[in-house]
Amino acid sequence: MVFYGSICERKIKMYEFIRRNHSYLQAGFLLTFAASIGQTFYFALYAGSIRGELGLSHGLYGGLYTIATLLSALTMLYTGKMVDYINIRRLAFTVLVLLGVSSILFSYINSAFFLLFAFYFLRITGQGMSTHTSSTFIAKTYSVMRGKALAVTILGRAFGEMFMPITALILIAAFGWRNAWLLTGIIILIFIAPYTAYLLKDREVYEPNQNTEKKKIKETIIDYRRSDVLKSGYFYLLLAAILAPPFVLTGIFFHSYHLMDIKGWATEIYALTMPIFSILLIIFVLISGWSVDKWSAKDLIKFFLLPLSLGSFILAYGQNEISMVLFMIASGITTGFATSISGSLWAELYGTKYLGEIKSVITSGVVASTAISPGLMGYLIDHNVSIESQIMTFGVYMILITILVVMIKSKKV
Repeated sequence: MVFYGSICERKIKMYEFIRRNHSYLQAGFLLTFAASIGQTFYFALYAGSIRGELGLSHGLYGGLYTIATLLSALTMLYTGKMVDYINIRRLAFTVLVLLGVSSILFSYINSAFFLLFAFYFLRITGQGMSTHTSSTFIAKTYSVMRGKALAVTILGRAFGEMFMPITALILIAAFGWRNAWLLTGIIILIFIAPYTAYLLKDREVYEPNQNTEKKKIKETIIDYRRSDVLKSGYFYLLLAAILAPPFVLTGIFFHSYHLMDIKGWATEIYALTMPIFSILLIIFVLISGWSVDKWSAKDLIKFFLLPLSLGSFILAYGQNEISMVLFMIASGITTGFATSISGSLWAELYGTKYLGEIKSVITSGVVASTAISPGLMGYLIDHNVSIESQIMTFGVYMILITILVVMIKSKKV
């Protein structure tokens, strides 16, 4: 009865937390959801149409995308710290307006040079600033319930991955690919940007008074600057762990057709197993959000790479299509934990006052890793390094990183 009562009490507190903070949580969700149009999975839906109409080779198209992504990663080092100094309502509205304008701009591309700039603006406003603004604002706003708050807002990514491809295909079929981008931009400008600004009006922040003292012990009482953090070797070890999932998964997903071909599997297996990844991502984002608040991101980072590492070995050595299913399950588990851990970890270690400028380094690293891995894996494939060998190497790398994180004593700077 005591255990049952404890569960009921936690459910009531969570319900009350969401009810009284729904405006900020909705805003974070919408920023993350809108960022979908700047993500690799969304651009992939238009790749064939764009290359065909502009007469671009696979190499040139991929090269333009890589250059634009790397430029956006560099820009994030400067724009990311705006979250620390600019009113969040004004910043979020501006970012979403620029994202909507970028989407409309994309509908008018007519050359490789124009495409490069359109890619850049969508990557910096979408994958870069929209997700960064959401996660940093939530991490700075909440403490006791930070993990759960981040989990709710990060669901915007999962819902984007589930519904945006279907929406895009419907729009393309009905209006053509250019009008699909045009309509998407208009929706962001007319509905999402103003509504998000409305949600971010100054409001009272409510958190249940639970484990407050324990939470304070977990977190630093000093607010570190980015210059301090960049001198820490421990920071780079944690960064190597955080960047592993986006690097590995972007590379594997980008070269999924080649992998299916080499394995002799049906090429549709990748698309058919993506919903499994999204469902597991949603489940474990929620589980990890609760876990971060129960323990800490510093504890969870010691083990979160193990599922993806195991999944990499299964995919590398697997001989039938069930291996892809198991890999997607493992990927969803690790990615779910990674999103909540990354959102909370830096606030726990380095404080929240300058969190924007610190997290801009991490966001920039994530963006850069998603630009580098497809090209690097493609280069190795062209030079006779099999994709299975590369995936196996990823698994070994993640185990080694896990061992180092467990062995090296936790410290801040």
